[in-house]
Amino acid sequence: MEMSIIQDFYTQITNHYDSLSSTEQIVIDFVMKYGDIEHLKLKDIEDELFVSSTTIIRASKKLGYQSFTQLKYALIQTKNSELSADPPPGVSGYKEIIERVTHDFSKTIQLLSEQKVTAFAEEVRQARRIFCIGSGSSVGVISDFNRRLKLLDLWSNDYYEFYAIERIPDIATSEDVIVVFSLGGKSQAINQILLKAKTSGTRIISITSMSVNPLSKISDVNLFTYLSPSPRKKIRSRLMLSVAADVVFEHLLLSLRH
Repeated sequence: MEMSIIQDFYTQITNHYDSLSSTEQIVIDFVMKYGDIEHLKLKDIEDELFVSSTTIIRASKKLGYQSFTQLKYALIQTKNSELSADPPPGVSGYKEIIERVTHDFSKTIQLLSEQKVTAFAEEVRQARRIFCIGSGSSVGVISDFNRRLKLLDLWSNDYYEFYAIERIPDIATSEDVIVVFSLGGKSQAINQILLKAKTSGTRIISITSMSVNPLSKISDVNLFTYLSPSPRKKIRSRLMLSVAADVVFEHLLLSLRH
């Protein structure tokens, strides 16, 4: 029963997150990150975010829950499951790494709905040209994705130097697509370039971590990955980006064969 609830929660987030307004997304992101979810009340959210109870309840209903209480119950079940999956006190090192990666992989797969992956792959398949953008440690992931697209005889290039990225809006058209991999999705400089490209009708598709971030809002199609909280803010694993990219590529390959 618990596993069904957990899967349903992540499925609802994947299928309906885009339908939320910016304010509603901020509400859901706040609730998901709240430490003491069992004692979280509507008034706590109202006071912290300066939103109305109507907004909170509306966001809950858009995700498929009849009330905020029902959404909160699903989150409690998720957190309890994560606690039971955590290694016992004193267990660390290699085993902990494996358990964390397994945990993130499971959550990421739940977030990658067939509908969203199909839409992402179709954007790539229909594009005349594909501009792949990566920055920081996501460069390796986007470069590998670009390499595999070339193997399919698709016009694709990867861009990771800023001077090259900023030229894309000058050459991209409504027949092209820009693919962006970024965990944070908060680079103001990159996002401004993407907005400029959108004025020419260029499609934007992205893979980010599950959070309220500007890139996911800019994107025509966005895929979320899951990343466990980590004290290493500047050194975060891009493994789940690779997982999502691999799922997209395999789905694209399947569609091209048919």
